[in-house]
Amino acid sequence: MSENTNKNNYILVGIDGSAIGNSLIDYAIWLSKSNGIIIKLLHTIEHSHHTENAHHEGNLTPNIRRELLKELSEEERQENKGLIAKGKELINTAKQRVLDAGLDNVVAKLRHGTLPEAIDDLKLETAFIMLGSKGKSHQGDDKGLGFHLEESIRATDTPVFIAQKSYVEPKKVMFAYNGSPTSKRALAMISQDTIYQGPLEMHLVSVNNDEKLSEELLQEAKSAFVDSNNTITTQALKGDTIEQLTLYQKENQIDITAMGAFSHGKVHGFFFGSFTTKMIQQSDCNFLLIR
Repeated sequence: MSENTNKNNYILVGIDGSAIGNSLIDYAIWLSKSNGIIIKLLHTIEHSHHTENAHHEGNLTPNIRRELLKELSEEERQENKGLIAKGKELINTAKQRVLDAGLDNVVAKLRHGTLPEAIDDLKLETAFIMLGSKGKSHQGDDKGLGFHLEESIRATDTPVFIAQKSYVEPKKVMFAYNGSPTSKRALAMISQDTIYQGPLEMHLVSVNNDEKLSEELLQEAKSAFVDSNNTITTQALKGDTIEQLTLYQKENQIDITAMGAFSHGKVHGFFFGSFTTKMIQQSDCNFLLIR
């Protein structure tokens, strides 16, 4: 295992009790064993309290109103107590899974608030983020993505790994390259083994109706791997980008699709919704998004 040179950096893993949770932890273990970065397990507690008793405020006397406030306060206290207990059990089970895998250093963190808020607060100590594509509230929904997924990705410039399949040790990675600034940054990170220290079977893919441009982009991408111990395959494709990339994933049994995610800006939401989200929704493999 390589030694982590920055002890303040963590692989931040969002744990919420969803079906993909154990696989997400296993992918984090796989990554940590390669790059030596310590895993930090995070579970956030969000409050959505609703009292079971209906009241019509206009009919309340001062005494009844005071009793109602006491009742609501006690209900919220009990809800909070229950959520903390469930959260502790969830995160301790996840921590034990990491320890049982042979990693002797893991951090578990339980905090109140939303996942995007936590990611933003912890960004200075986070080297890598790992999330499940579907949260607990989306289990059984083939098309739904986790409620906070897009917002969480927007909250950070840190690479984000999105797990959406049962754990199988990754062997094949497809990198979709189009020459944009974000894809150039993604290329630099992947080719320099700053995320995972191979070897892997790396498929460099470009979708462009201009064959010459596509080949130039692939040569540019391939040259970045000159010192890599990965096996490199290049493929130029034509047609609809999402359709061609998802088809290539299936035909070549790709484990992880790596791509540059879109930057902040007014058009970010439009492009994110029309491309990145559709790619995730229409794919069965895991994703590595780099900002």
